[in-house]
This record gives sequence, structure tokens and C-alpha cells, in this order.
Amino acid sequence: MPQGLVIKEVIRGSLAEEAGILAGFTILSINGNVLRDLIDLEFYQAEGELDLQLENPASGEQWTLSLEKDPDERLGIVLDPPPIRRCPNDCDFCFVDQMPPGQRQSLYIRDEDYRYSFLYGNFITLTNLSEKDYRRILDQRLSPLYISVHATDLAVRKRLLRNERAPDILDRIDHLIAGGIRLHTQIVITPGINDGSVLDRSVEDLSARFPGVSSLAIVPVGLTGHRDNLPPVRPIDKEFARKMLTVIASYQKPFIQKWDDPFVFPADEWYVIAEKSFPSLRRYGTLPQLGNGVGMVPLFCSEWKKKILSYRKKGNFPLEFMQKESWMMVTGTAFSPTLERLLSDLANISSEGRPSIKKLPVENRLFGSSVTVAGLLSGNDIIETVLAANLPSGTKILVPDVALRTDSEILIDDVSLEDIAFRTGLEVFPVPSDARGFWEWVESYEPLKSTGSKENLRAVAS
Repeated sequence: MPQGLVIKEVIRGSLAEEAGILAGFTILSINGNVLRDLIDLEFYQAEGELDLQLENPASGEQWTLSLEKDPDERLGIVLDPPPIRRCPNDCDFCFVDQMPPGQRQSLYIRDEDYRYSFLYGNFITLTNLSEKDYRRILDQRLSPLYISVHATDLAVRKRLLRNERAPDILDRIDHLIAGGIRLHTQIVITPGINDGSVLDRSVEDLSARFPGVSSLAIVPVGLTGHRDNLPPVRPIDKEFARKMLTVIASYQKPFIQKWDDPFVFPADEWYVIAEKSFPSLRRYGTLPQLGNGVGMVPLFCSEWKKKILSYRKKGNFPLEFMQKESWMMVTGTAFSPTLERLLSDLANISSEGRPSIKKLPVENRLFGSSVTVAGLLSGNDIIETVLAANLPSGTKILVPDVALRTDSEILIDDVSLEDIAFRTGLEVFPVPSDARGFWEWVESYEPLKSTGSKENLRAVAS
């Protein structure tokens, strides 16, 4: 008998709750199909009639539960994600190898798992898939997948991956496309290795497979301050970034004319390094690689400005209550200049003619100053920045949720928002990282939802 999958949570009001299924039960199979992971759950529950084989581990009792439902209706069962498969490559630019010492163990795991690519948009190199894996991808139509190509020239790709067993990526891509799988791809640029004519060939090879290959992001190599005993990698400077933006724009032009789709997109970081203004949001098409940092800043700016405009038209400004207090929004150094311009818009519609929120740029000391994104800020760096700023009592600190672990209030160095509040004596609020979500948070703001100040925490402890 299969071991099955333990149910982590049953969603309130769901079909599973109505049927009496409880967290802690084990789901063994659906319609006779043994479940390997949550992808199987998603795949096999899309039927109108279900026979669920369940087990109560506490008693050992097993039974079959028959249900009828709409094929689009989910059971409301939450499972843990599957164990991560390890990456067989040894890339010189692997971010995991550049992690600072002393962090939690999971941060040192190199993952390469097609299931996580399908579920969460993780990029994979297609270097550890078996024929059985390919069959499952095609049978269950696990699409789209996100593929790190880096170079279509096999010799160059093997060099970049430091993996002599790496297969011809184009053969693997063609196999997946023929099976109806849509792919989003990326190339991480390592200067002097996969730029120039190598990049030209890669763009040509991948664009020839459009729309099966639906998009290509070109991303600058990310280097931290922890590269001891690692091979040298040339960092990307302003001049190189400006040159790359020109090259990428030249790639885009014929694709826009031919398909009305740019196909190839520069990551936002190119514009930050190059100190160039972002293009309009229209240049990003349907934002196919938003989660890869492509178009995030233009989208944020667009949604922010739309909201400011709507407040001007309505004459209704929801931040009036904030003008009696000091509010600071934590950000990485990359987004800081843009955020400053956006926050200045508030002064134009606030009654007192001053921004209701100010920026608090935090330099990344954990990874090094070359890492500038908010998503990799540590709690200790935020604490040090807040304390150094000597902010007045009563200041409210806003921390973007992109810096937090999923479904938690803990940052990458295991410091929590409560820790920040306790050590600074200030209230701390987790806020959505997208502009639309941020304004929704503002409009539904309730002071009691913050993480308490030091005084509040002491009161609770006593």
C-alpha cells in the first residue's frame, strides 16, 4: 500500500471540509491513481466524480470517500511542496555558492526541479531530467516551464554550467515544444563568455522556436561579496549595461514588427546599473517574466501613478491620517531613487504639502553592497539602518513582503518583524510589494495589525 501524502491543511468552507476530511489525514490515491506530490493532486482532482482513498494515521483506519463536484472545483486540500531535487551543475555564478556563512541550511541547497518550475516559476537547466520525467511533463501538460539556457552553443553552455554531461538544450526544448509545453527562457550574461556573437546565436535559435519558446529574459550576472575560493567573474558596470540595453533593443525591433511582441526582455537591473530611465510598460508586452524581475519597476510605477491620479480626481486622499505620524518605507538601494520620485507625488495631493511616507534605503551588508534588491534584505541590516537614522519615537516602519519568507514575517537571516520592532522600539508593518496591493493595504489600514513596538512587546511579556 502506498504511503500517500499527509494533508497539511483543509481550507475552510471547502469541499474537503464539508466531507469531513481533516488536516493530518493521509490521502493515498484518487480514482486509483497513487499520489506522488501536489501536482498529482491538482491533476487527478480535475474530474467530476472522485474516489478518494484516505487514511487516519492515528488509528490506521483506511476508507474510500466518493464525491461528485464541478470539474473546476478544487477539493480545498493543502499539501507540503515536494522534496527538492538537487542541481547537478557547478556554475561559477551560482548564487547559492555566494551565500554568506552562518545562515539556515536550506539556503545552501542548489535546487533543480521541474516540479518547482511548473508550480512556482523556478528556472531549471534541464540537466537532471529522466525519460520518466519527460513523460510525466508531457502526459500531465506541465506548462509553462521556465528554462535557464545561458547559451545554445553546447560547448559554451557546458563551460557555463561546468557540466560536461549537459545535453544539447535545443534538442530538449524541441522535445518539450512538440509535446505542447510552453517555455519561458532566460540567459544570465557572464561578460566575455556568453555575450557578443554567442548571445546573437542564442537569441536567433530561441526566437526561431517562438511561440513554443514564448519569451527570453536577459539577466545580468549577480555577484555577492562572498566569492572566496570561487573562479573570477567579471562584474557588470554602467558602460557594459548601457551597451547591453542597446543590443537588446536591436533584438526586439524585428520581433515587434513581425509578431507585435518583443520576445526578448532586459531584466530591470540593467536599467539600474546603466542609470537609465525605464521604458513604458507597453514595451513589456504581457509581462511574461514579471517574477524574474522583468518589468516589475515599470509596473509598480504605472500602478502607483494611476492610483495617485484617481485620488486627485476624487479629491479623496487616504493617507491624511498618516500625516500626523512619521512613516518610513524600507527599500533596497536599487529601487530607492524611483521610490523617492513616487513618494514625492504624495506631496502634491496631501493637505500639508509634504510626503506622508519617506523612503528608508537599506544597504545590504549581509550579501554585500552589489546586491541591491529589497528581496534579499536582512533583518539585521534593517535594524542597523533604522537605529542609525535616529528616527523619532512613534515612527512606523513599512517592510515590503518580498523581503519575507512566504506566509511568514521572517526575513532571510531568520530575524522576524517582531525582532525588528523589539530592537528598534518602533511599530513594524509588512506591506505588499506591488503598488496595487500597497494602496489596498493603505485603504484598509488598521493600526492594531502592526507588529508591536518594544513597549507593547514588554507589556505582553509581563
